[in-house]
Amino acid sequence: MIKIRALRPSELKQVLTLLSRYTERESEYSVLQKMQQLYIPMHRLSQLLPLNLQFMPAIFVAAAHNKVLGLIWLSRDGRHSRRWKIDHLILDPESFSYDVGTQLVNYVINRYGGEGAQTFLAYVDQYYNTGLGLLKSCGFRRCGRLHSFSHPNPGQLKLEPIALEGLREGSNADCNRLAALYNDALPPEARVCLEKSWKDFHRPVTQRSGEKLKGLFFKRWVVQDMARDCLIAAIDVSTADYQDFYLTLMSNSGWENAYQDILTYAIQQVLLITGNGKIHIDCYEFNKQGIEVLEKLGFYRNSIAEVLVKDYWIPIEDKGTRLQSPILLFSGKTSPAVNCRP
Repeated sequence: MIKIRALRPSELKQVLTLLSRYTERESEYSVLQKMQQLYIPMHRLSQLLPLNLQFMPAIFVAAAHNKVLGLIWLSRDGRHSRRWKIDHLILDPESFSYDVGTQLVNYVINRYGGEGAQTFLAYVDQYYNTGLGLLKSCGFRRCGRLHSFSHPNPGQLKLEPIALEGLREGSNADCNRLAALYNDALPPEARVCLEKSWKDFHRPVTQRSGEKLKGLFFKRWVVQDMARDCLIAAIDVSTADYQDFYLTLMSNSGWENAYQDILTYAIQQVLLITGNGKIHIDCYEFNKQGIEVLEKLGFYRNSIAEVLVKDYWIPIEDKGTRLQSPILLFSGKTSPAVNCRP
């Protein structure tokens, strides 16, 4: 019999093996490997808290006869306590079964949905038909595509220096306006699934201090329209090793050539730090200007991921009919069989 449960200490080695063999993302594997047995009690403590206070990603496994048949890795999407993301769904190829995968997905959706989560996201490579089919069979629907680009040597781009009017360094005071800038760019069909709040852009002192202790680099710039007191663009640059730099760009659709201008400025800032760094950037398909600029500058498209979403809440249609009498499913009487004597 297959059982779905939280990760146990005896199953840690099997889970690490699955992660090391079937995922290219080293961050999750390294976190679990470093924590080892410490993860188990920390995870259980996190699970006792409300969704908005849980501080660790959750790992659940499908096991039978002490063998891990598959695992699902779930984490909160940004600061949204009601939106969760499936980071990994890995099934043992020796015992691969759609049933194991659907049980894992349905388990976490029902468990977290019952606690208040409303939306579940998954990013799946567009050519991975098996994964797409499995999630769609569980009720997921497509709400967009995410293109991942990179450039191995941005110093070869030979971009002209640019000065942006209204540019300044960002701060926590910009959180509400950053959320408005991001959400305004979303198409109507993606707003419920991908919208962000001011909390997603807030950087508390503890987070900034932790990044400095770990040697991480992060800097944010914003472009402000002083006349309308709003932001028309934002640039985030981050790196953990000063070799791979990750850019996050947002721009107002009404600003002509906005994406190219802020991308040029971001690349120039990276080149001021290092001359041989690699740049990575993600761009949603609805940002057509961004994709055109990246292709024109010679960025390489690494992958295209289908953005799948499932809504847990289901609206109930009110047809306006009233019941004439109550429905009694259980009368509360004891079954006669209980008092029967042979």
